[in-house]
Amino acid sequence: MCIDCGPNCRPGQHEHRRPADSPLPAAAVDHHLHIQGPDVSAELKQRAARSPEEFAIFAPALFDTRSGRDALVQLDQAGIREGVLLSMAYTFASPQATMCGDQASVTSLTRSENAFNVAAARASNGRLHACIGVNPVSDFALDEISHWAGQAGVVGLKLHLGNSNFVFDSPEHMARLAEVFSAASARRMAIVIHVRSSAAFPAQDTMRFIEEILPKAAGTTVQIAHAGGGGGIDEETLAALALYADALERGAPGTEQLIIDLSVVLVRDIGDAASADLVRRLIALVRRIGPRRFVMGSDWPTICTPREHNDMQASQMTLSIDEWRLILGHRAAYLPSPKAAQAAPTE
Repeated sequence: MCIDCGPNCRPGQHEHRRPADSPLPAAAVDHHLHIQGPDVSAELKQRAARSPEEFAIFAPALFDTRSGRDALVQLDQAGIREGVLLSMAYTFASPQATMCGDQASVTSLTRSENAFNVAAARASNGRLHACIGVNPVSDFALDEISHWAGQAGVVGLKLHLGNSNFVFDSPEHMARLAEVFSAASARRMAIVIHVRSSAAFPAQDTMRFIEEILPKAAGTTVQIAHAGGGGGIDEETLAALALYADALERGAPGTEQLIIDLSVVLVRDIGDAASADLVRRLIALVRRIGPRRFVMGSDWPTICTPREHNDMQASQMTLSIDEWRLILGHRAAYLPSPKAAQAAPTE
């Protein structure tokens, strides 16, 4: 019996399960990695001390300062050539921030953390690429985008609506997010976005994002993090992914260059019947959308290493070898050609 079809699956009917003796190739790119400077580490430690239950699921490495060199070590161990660094600079403008007392310090810390990520990309000889991070509802988001647009090592923008306490029912928040999308699009910066804004993530929030925000991204790549959820697989994630499938099928504005990353889209116990059903439905949606729309990402170091992540995901999502090769070999269009990346200045 295969996990995709259940008891009705017949031997030889189709190729769903990857043979255990056929190892998958390494991913070409990890499209979802995090390094961080000492200020982000200090902020996360303070938050964890204040609300330990919110950080209980994360790996201890989340709180450690990590460099571009550390990221390259992880990629080498997984056999992955390139990685996309998603700056956590948005942390300082979060309403949950503990160490920022005024607007000037928030702005300065955001700029410094983005510079830390960009410097790592520039020093990597074309192996690392940086997406700067901003809180889209902050007063300085557009200035931060303007500062980094077109600079060496910078390929895009990382937004985290959950960390930003984004409210889809707020006209002000929606207007600011639309402005950020328009600004990034005008500068041909890719947008990597964690759309899920809360644990209770109603389908209408995804619909509003698709209908009101995505059209502002015409001409640039939008990468939806965590398959539309926030990590893991649950009903809200599958409902969001189904809405993206609908939007792609009808050619909704802004979906022309839409891609979806599979970072930590995992379940805790594949042996549990309910979890197995979630994975089965996820596989069906991946096939409906098409593997070419998906990219690999590990979200290192939040849960595990890139090597551990890809091994776990391949064991849970029993796609065919050809389907996995498409996903693992996908190199997002927003990345510079390898030759162009290596020729970019490092200063």
